[in-house]
Amino acid sequence: MLPKLPMRPSRLKIALFVLPITSALAQAPAFQLNTMYECQPPYSFKFLSCTGTRANDVCDVQSFTAGRPFQRGKSTYPQVMGLLPTCHLQTAAEAQAAARNAAASGPLAPAAAGAGPGGFKVGDTVRILSDGWQEGKVTQVHGRSYVVHLPNGIDVSKMWPTEVRRVGKLTAEDHAMGQYDLHDRVQVLVNGRWMEGEVRGQNLNMYSVKVPGVDTGLGSDMVDTTPENIRMSATPAPTQAQRAAGQAPKAGLVSCAGKYEGRWEHVSGMGGMKVVFRSGKATITEGLGGDMPFDCFTGGGKVVFYKAGSFTPFSYDFDINDDGTLQTPLGAIKKMGK
Repeated sequence: MLPKLPMRPSRLKIALFVLPITSALAQAPAFQLNTMYECQPPYSFKFLSCTGTRANDVCDVQSFTAGRPFQRGKSTYPQVMGLLPTCHLQTAAEAQAAARNAAASGPLAPAAAGAGPGGFKVGDTVRILSDGWQEGKVTQVHGRSYVVHLPNGIDVSKMWPTEVRRVGKLTAEDHAMGQYDLHDRVQVLVNGRWMEGEVRGQNLNMYSVKVPGVDTGLGSDMVDTTPENIRMSATPAPTQAQRAAGQAPKAGLVSCAGKYEGRWEHVSGMGGMKVVFRSGKATITEGLGGDMPFDCFTGGGKVVFYKAGSFTPFSYDFDINDDGTLQTPLGAIKKMGK
């Protein structure tokens, strides 16, 4: 539900209050077990049991989305107390609406023969979370678990929706199941207020989201939270000055056209990142998302990337290594083909 994951001290884990834990627990209201709570639509929760009320105690929590069972797992007592202020006891009218939504939505998986949750079946190509997001082919379906054959010949078992998702752009239903891709523009619930942000990373069911202007008190604008506190943003992206086609974004940069033409992949041959350079353009396929097209420039011993028309560089660049490889955040890559 809310997995125990190692977090950097500079991050805010928004399932917890910013207040000290002892203070937060002292002020937290009691909650009822085995009773449905309505939280941020479309999510609702039922707290099944807790081992106690101390900071290290854990609760068994069943979550629902649009009236359908979503995930069941363990959350710490402070995490439950952090979520509770955004919830209320489900009313009779809300219970009836949830039942109607669940009936209208049908089963989580489509009716196609042999399909599992998310609609995938044997032979389908999917993305799985394994040292970044990699593509593989489904060979077996066991409830919410998929066995996926990777290009390196390894078979892995992965759980939907946390570790298995469709190839390409995610749908509204995928988002409702808690799936978001790198650089998705989202809204994040921070201390009871929805704030605009951008997905910057994922660790199983925990997302790292950059939220400009957030006051964590820790010197960082990154928050780590679970899908219950995330929804897609409907706010238009801010407008910026447009860079003309072929124009260098700043002095000292020149187009990378003719310098790295071809397909570049990890030096080990494992998945993780692929870059295709073509005539001053670069298409990056990395761990968490689909294809990302950029204008490509070099300068100062680096390869840098800009969206078409933008003067703002991408969140990372590549160092040019002495052996001709390019150093990416996911390791060195070299030219593998045309």
